[in-house]
Amino acid sequence: MSSANEVAIVGTLSKEGAAIPATGSDASEISQEQSYHVHWFRSTLFQVLVVGGVFFCAPGMYNALSSLGAGGLATPWWANASAAAGYAAMAFLCIIGGVIVSKLGVRFSLLLSSTGDIIYAGSLYLNSKNGTQWFLMLGSIISGMTDGLMYAVEGPIITSYPEEKWRGRMLALWVFMRNLASVIGGAIIFSLNKDTDSTGGVSLQTYLAIIGVMCVGPFISLLISDPSKVQRRDGVKIQLRKVKWGQTFKEWLTVISSKDLLLLCPLFFTSWFYGSYIGTLQTEYYTVRARALGGLVIPFGDVLGGYLIGAFLDWQRFSIATRARWSFGILMACNVLLWYVEYAIPQNSLLYAQSRVWTAIATKQIEDSNPVLDWDSTMFGNTFSLYIMFDLVTMATQTALYWIIGHMSNDFILLSYMTGLLRGVECVGQAVAYGVKSHDTSNWLSIGLNLGFVLVSIPFSWAVVRKVGVTEFQKLTLPENFQPTSEDQPIGDDEKVAHVA
Repeated sequence: MSSANEVAIVGTLSKEGAAIPATGSDASEISQEQSYHVHWFRSTLFQVLVVGGVFFCAPGMYNALSSLGAGGLATPWWANASAAAGYAAMAFLCIIGGVIVSKLGVRFSLLLSSTGDIIYAGSLYLNSKNGTQWFLMLGSIISGMTDGLMYAVEGPIITSYPEEKWRGRMLALWVFMRNLASVIGGAIIFSLNKDTDSTGGVSLQTYLAIIGVMCVGPFISLLISDPSKVQRRDGVKIQLRKVKWGQTFKEWLTVISSKDLLLLCPLFFTSWFYGSYIGTLQTEYYTVRARALGGLVIPFGDVLGGYLIGAFLDWQRFSIATRARWSFGILMACNVLLWYVEYAIPQNSLLYAQSRVWTAIATKQIEDSNPVLDWDSTMFGNTFSLYIMFDLVTMATQTALYWIIGHMSNDFILLSYMTGLLRGVECVGQAVAYGVKSHDTSNWLSIGLNLGFVLVSIPFSWAVVRKVGVTEFQKLTLPENFQPTSEDQPIGDDEKVAHVA
């Protein structure tokens, strides 16, 4: 664990020991010059696997419950209200989480962040068994706070630790690990609820099984290496410098007020806004076993979306600028079409019949017939293919945004400030979305808000995307009087060093 005054800045050491700022192009040149042997336990791949394992047990299993709609409870309204409170707490911790991580250190922050979802799952169990509502609200807030801290610590690890040429695939691996939890958790939930062909809540055994998996997370977090011990194949070694509290907050304020970062906020705000709309539909109209099957199948969309965009973003055939622009254009088109396609296709065309799975038409069909949807219902395939597409496109969009952020800085703590702010804005969007659905409001309000927010966010995000690979983003440099401590000196004169907390 780092000391109370440690904060990170990225740079390299010259042969004379003077600090030299590192740039993205420098890192690329380093990786092309020589490949270093690394111990598997200290490798960046293993660090990503550890973070993915922790996420698998904690927020991943939380997501498995969330994919049922209303956390598996029988009615959505109080669950949505508590979710709104939880996301509000998460937003606050995401935004200030980088400062907390810089003071507590990576390992302790990761350990602490893996505990809150256990309490939340326990509150769901008690609510389902005894109707205890106050603990559900408290559990959601605690879970939101610890998850916010986790997002602040995992974001910079997955964006700054990996070597530059592997960054897209490392992001795809992270997406796979975090969504594997939803698949396995969905399988557990499905196996325990496959015979319940009526609406209502999932069995109590479901929560006990999920809590058991969540309890493994804190132990996995202890496997994370201290930053100074992480080994990269490009020879970049991670080191530390000390900064006082005043300087820490000054750097934090500078980062969160960055123009480029603020321009990305609208897209992050709307990225998971649709979750309350889909969760409420599932809770109101689907049988327990249909919701459990959806919890098993839907996460495959996340895994596929992360893999596809990660592979494309690492495709060296195209320039960085081309990859950034093409991925953004395609993803924004998909985000809009998921909501808008039913109006854009003529009703007498073949494509119109195929577009019946999309949002507005699916919603209209459900509201008109007021069905109880089981997995053998005609509408089940149409609606759940829509839900899979939502997760695929959203996860691909978020992965691409993390890749873009990775080009805006190569400093661990600065990246924790950046990812924390953007995840905080994302949580604000989710809090608003669940607040809207904490009462029996019209589904058309949710559809209109989602489409409107997506359209508004596009020009702001494009102002940043068009710079990637073309304009060098401003990076914080080391102070002129910075010298590494004796314990931080590299083994070789020409060894490259990165400073993080």
